[in-house]
Amino acid sequence: MKVHLLNFFMGICAICALNANAQNLINPGIWQAFTNPLSSTQYPEIRGRLCNFYWRDLQSAPNTWNWNAFDNDLASRTKDGLPVIFMVYIQGTQGDAPDWLYNNGVPKVIIKSNSGTVTGSSPYYADPTYKSYFKKMISAVHQHVEKLPVSVRNKIIGVQGCFGSTGDYISYGGGNVDAKYTLNQKDFSNLFKEFTQYYYEEYKNTNPKIAVLSNPKKYRKR
Repeated sequence: MKVHLLNFFMGICAICALNANAQNLINPGIWQAFTNPLSSTQYPEIRGRLCNFYWRDLQSAPNTWNWNAFDNDLASRTKDGLPVIFMVYIQGTQGDAPDWLYNNGVPKVIIKSNSGTVTGSSPYYADPTYKSYFKKMISAVHQHVEKLPVSVRNKIIGVQGCFGSTGDYISYGGGNVDAKYTLNQKDFSNLFKEFTQYYYEEYKNTNPKIAVLSNPKKYRKR
């Protein structure tokens, strides 16, 4: 069971909750991450679950949204009454951002290791067109969440803003990129603030409350 669970109490210490009352929403203890939901009857120590989604799966074209997997996953993870926190990944080794971005004006950044091996790709985060699409995605996901059945919606207590590599602080994941796409720490800091503020504004008036979480850990490289 260890591979399916994480100690969320330890993880939450590294997460910045933008809502002052988040500590009242999130139960510390063991939360399940990944794989199919484990039985809360068989494993009563589980206090909640995490749901991970990928932008490329949710939005297959600028005006085309695919909600089936999103809805089913949230429903399956809340059917026994446990709370959930979800996140939408946008950049990883498999390219979590949708490919159509790059056909609609967003530069694609190729990420390489020190040896020159391609390790992943990413949108150019500072590009105005990217910012527009990204913020529209944040709003669209929230709007859809509010339309979910009450039994599901009321169990969603948090969303973690994913801005760069995995769900952490915005970056290219420590890889090397073309000089024209290089962003320094101040650039990343400004982007982190901009995107975090947008998430906060989007969810600040939710009822029941959905707390916005983020991990502000900084990467040392690009």
